[in-house]
Amino acid sequence: MRTVITLPDQVHARAKQRAAELGISFAEFTRRLLEKELDAPEPQGDLESICGMVQGTPFDMVRDGHSIIGTAVAAELAERSG
Repeated sequence: MRTVITLPDQVHARAKQRAAELGISFAEFTRRLLEKELDAPEPQGDLESICGMVQGTPFDMVRDGHSIIGTAVAAELAERSG
């Protein structure tokens, strides 16, 4: 199937240059990119949904790290000692 697309001049020039570096035609370069994109796994979620999973007050590891590690170590020691 033949398809016509419009590209900005700079994008077209860069794509043609990359195709030449690979030793393939611009058309083949375009086909490969499309196939790669279409065969790629579906994204696992957007950044907002991932960030929404974190609840509570944000912390600064530099500022709060020692306290956080100390709390975790104390909890582990308490669990081990029964």
